[in-house]
Amino acid sequence: MAHALYISEIHMDLNEYTRMAMKVTEKSRRRIIMIAEAIWIAAGAVAFALKQYDFTVMFALVIAFYPAAIVYLYKRRLKKIYAGMPDIKDDYVRYEFYPDHFLVLTNRGDGEYHYDQITRYVETDEEIIMMPAPDQGMLLLKKNCSPDLIKFLREKCQR
Repeated sequence: MAHALYISEIHMDLNEYTRMAMKVTEKSRRRIIMIAEAIWIAAGAVAFALKQYDFTVMFALVIAFYPAAIVYLYKRRLKKIYAGMPDIKDDYVRYEFYPDHFLVLTNRGDGEYHYDQITRYVETDEEIIMMPAPDQGMLLLKKNCSPDLIKFLREKCQR
């Protein structure tokens, strides 16, 4: 078997699991928040026009605190999910990158992916998330990746 061109590893603890899940669901959370905020802004404007100032203030408070409340509640839910999945707790993940595919090796099992299966590639200052499906992501911490690996993934996964 050929040797991997690049290798990256991560210890998937609660913090890393939460980080990955937040990135994977970011678009849908934003969409939900934007729709809800638009409805509350409209309702607040109607309440103000009808001189229902108590309701206007209530809608203003909801508009101000709703995004933070959603993030808080979602992170709480992720903690419960993580606690309920003993198989994923403290999972060790090793990524081996080859010219035409990559392997995801964990203490629970292994998977093989081709770069064209990555439908969404998210890169921030600290991480890379490769998503083969809307609800599935693979987290790589940039601090655990060589600059050559980061360049390689950009070329293979960004479209």
